Amino acid sequence: MNLTDCGRFLFKVRNGLFPLILVGVLLAVPPVWFLGNPVMDGWLMGLGLVTALSGQAFRLAVIGYAYVKRGGKNREVYANHLVTRGFYAHTRNPMYVGNFLIVLGFGLLHGSVWVYGLVSACFAWIYLAIVSAEESYLREKFGAEFQHYSETVNRFVPDFRGLRGSLAAFEYDWRRALLKEYNTVFLVLAVCLGLILWKLINLHDGLALFRAGVIGLGLLYVPLIGGYAAVRYLKKTRRLRPVRDTETEQAF
Repeated sequence: MNLTDCGRFLFKVRNGLFPLILVGVLLAVPPVWFLGNPVMDGWLMGLGLVTALSGQAFRLAVIGYAYVKRGGKNREVYANHLVTRGFYAHTRNPMYVGNFLIVLGFGLLHGSVWVYGLVSACFAWIYLAIVSAEESYLREKFGAEFQHYSETVNRFVPDFRGLRGSLAAFEYDWRRALLKEYNTVFLVLAVCLGLILWKLINLHDGLALFRAGVIGLGLLYVPLIGGYAAVRYLKKTRRLRPVRDTETEQAF
């Protein structure tokens, strides 16, 4: 089975596979101080939090400007249109760039060199395989149009030159970004907060001031869950609707 065939399979099972990998790794390997050094770990935890949140912010930015549906059709890669506008004019796979930043952030927050290395490598290969399958489909369906696109825009590494001009034709649709992404936002924030709490509870010496801090952090789950429930309610009752963009809503 070549990389593209693997990607087609992973595309079908990705919604269940990705959380399974993350949860399995986190349950199998408890968080640790990075290289056994709490001071160094504190810096890397800060870097990990910034990295994960940057990945999530990037996903929100992409969705709000030019959204590409990644669900396919009948769990197969599918596209009506080739989207090359917005952030897609600067990297062919901006959502996967955001995803990978989130994974890197989780690894840094966890603290284990092995977890960071293995999980990062695993997801890098998974994303590469899925993108290989997606681009094989796009190349077959759109031919010269996609070939030109692939030759002028990087597959992953963003080139932000001219970004302001690329986004000038759009009005940021925060409603769409919120409705499409609230599940992922909740997951990313919950995992980041959970990793920090898990590490502090298991590795700290338990001073009273520290325990008060842990309780304070734990209470952040209350507004987080409340915000998630509110957005879900607004979505289900159709009280919050995006400004529809037919081109990008139907695209791959």
